[in-house]
Amino acid sequence: MPKNNKKRGAQKKGAGAAGSRPPTDDENSTGDNWSTASVLSDNSSICDLGSGPEVEEVEDNSEQESFEDRLCECIEGLLSKSGPQRKKFLDGLKQALCKKYLVDFLEKRKETVADSLLKCVKKGKTEEQSLAAQCISLLALQLGPDLVHLYTEIQAVLSTMLADNTASVQTRAECASALAMCCFLTSSPKRDDVEELCSKMGMMEDVFKKAYRKADGSLPQGNPQMSVLNVSCLDAWCLLLTRTPDFFIQRTAQTHISLLGDLLRGSDTDLRVAAGEAIALLYDMNRYIDEDFGFGEEDAETNALCDQLKELSTESTKHIARNALRRQRSRFRDILQTVKTWVVDEEVVKMGRLESLMLEDWATKIQYNAFCNVLHSGVNIHLQENVMLREFFGLGAPLPVGAKPQHKMTKVQRKYYNSLADKARTVSRGKNRDKRSAVIGF
Repeated sequence: MPKNNKKRGAQKKGAGAAGSRPPTDDENSTGDNWSTASVLSDNSSICDLGSGPEVEEVEDNSEQESFEDRLCECIEGLLSKSGPQRKKFLDGLKQALCKKYLVDFLEKRKETVADSLLKCVKKGKTEEQSLAAQCISLLALQLGPDLVHLYTEIQAVLSTMLADNTASVQTRAECASALAMCCFLTSSPKRDDVEELCSKMGMMEDVFKKAYRKADGSLPQGNPQMSVLNVSCLDAWCLLLTRTPDFFIQRTAQTHISLLGDLLRGSDTDLRVAAGEAIALLYDMNRYIDEDFGFGEEDAETNALCDQLKELSTESTKHIARNALRRQRSRFRDILQTVKTWVVDEEVVKMGRLESLMLEDWATKIQYNAFCNVLHSGVNIHLQENVMLREFFGLGAPLPVGAKPQHKMTKVQRKYYNSLADKARTVSRGKNRDKRSAVIGF
């Protein structure tokens, strides 16, 4: 009895303390503290409405309407005269576009949203410009080819900002990523689109080529801020390269592998890794066109490159942070394996309980990483619902709601089938190489 009385007393005391405290301004201002998480997790009325499928449908509709109302507030708030207010609404819009697939909602508002975001890029300060550029990337991922009618205006603003040396490095880096994403998603194999891809790749290279070796053979001094911009432009360049035709890929490999090798000697770890991945991408894509590319004892460039990659995969200098060094060694082991033997480590991305995405080549990995950098934690939701992304990765139509998992193979069966697939792939890739080595040895 005493213990029970003590508990009841404590509960009453806590309830009285909570009830006596007046609400703060932050609690009253729901619009200022808007987030998609708070909208979707508000289930306070469930106990009052009972249960059953009809109640659940009403709750879903109510939450969706509340979500869209607040999203409309964010879109209208982008035209606010206050810079901090615009940043707040930009952040809310970014969260919403990351966490939900909203193509139907945005279809009727795409011109308004795009125009407002471009105004933020042109007139805002660094943080506002960066947030607006990120939202443009998200808008492109939501709309895909439907953004093609707005692409001309978007690319003009982003290109101008990327080429503006007076703008902040952070703004230029985000604009480079957004420009590449918009160009990538709205392009097609048509000749005009190929020319546009090559043009935008040239803009990206104009930025990071300043880190190439100078005419006297020396390397430019490292600048941490410029390295961030160089990495963004190089990643954007690689993303666009995965969309170009075979003739352009072959021509690019002939001129750029040695140039990208200069970036491997730089002082910035992220730039070295980005350059290594670009080299691996060029080798992998060219070998799908010509299996002989880069093989043979007479290929001095590939042999020298392999020596350089091996050194980076085993580097143990003290001036590099331990985590950065560990990441560098891991990535360059994979890059060396691709350049030397044309073997790409497969990665499996699980999407819920029913689906998974297999990343089997460097082009797919580059594209997936670009989408992850834009969507962050929302990438799995978009891979399950975004029709355009599913088409890119060959996942087919989105699964219906309530679909049940199919029968899964046992661990022994998976290992057996993976072993057979690995053997078949090794035989297929090594067949012609064995013949070449026999001829060379003779």
